[in-house]
Amino acid sequence: MSKILKILDKFYGGGSPFKEVEEILREHGIDERRDFRDPFKNLVIGILSQNTNDRNSTRAYLSLKEKLGDITPRKVYGSSLKEIRDAIKVGGLYNIKAKRIKQLAKIVIEKFGGDLSKLLKLSEEEARRVLRELPGIGEKTTDVFLAYCMNRPTFPIDTNVARVITRIGIVPRKMSYEKMREISLKLISPEFRVRAHELFLRLGRDYCRARKPLCPSCPIRKLCEFKSKRKSS
Repeated sequence: MSKILKILDKFYGGGSPFKEVEEILREHGIDERRDFRDPFKNLVIGILSQNTNDRNSTRAYLSLKEKLGDITPRKVYGSSLKEIRDAIKVGGLYNIKAKRIKQLAKIVIEKFGGDLSKLLKLSEEEARRVLRELPGIGEKTTDVFLAYCMNRPTFPIDTNVARVITRIGIVPRKMSYEKMREISLKLISPEFRVRAHELFLRLGRDYCRARKPLCPSCPIRKLCEFKSKRKSS
């Protein structure tokens, strides 16, 4: 694992793992990356990112922000479902996501007085429990929050990361999210876990694609089990 991560870290250098997001931001002439570390906005971004790509979820987020003026619990809760739906339509599944975002705002107002930064004072275990009780917040979104809002050494696993770590043989196929994370945490040093998430995410998007993976040009092709399996199949 460490050898693979060293190769990927050198290969990608200091490049951003979220280049699709930054492309959309540049198109709009803005820099909203700081929103990703805002507790409430981070969770809204997490909901919008479900079952869509980064470009569409970023467009949906920017559209919602433009519609509301800013994305805060009270701004969201004070908006109608139709307003939210219309704003985030480009991100897909807008009916479900609009309801979840509105429900999230309601709970944050009722339970946290509209200030989700109170979560940041909790232990990782307690914060994880509270986050998992929120509407639309799954395991991956929870780990993203812990990693980027609370600076905790966790390892978010999205579909790209899961595909990569399965193919290179770190975890077996058809394994639960928690089991995949548990195995990965044992193999990755705490200080490198978030970076490992970013590197595997990038590899999954650039080379280790679900369909037609680019194995011949993959930077870790010599250490990957998937390449040999494809040849023998």
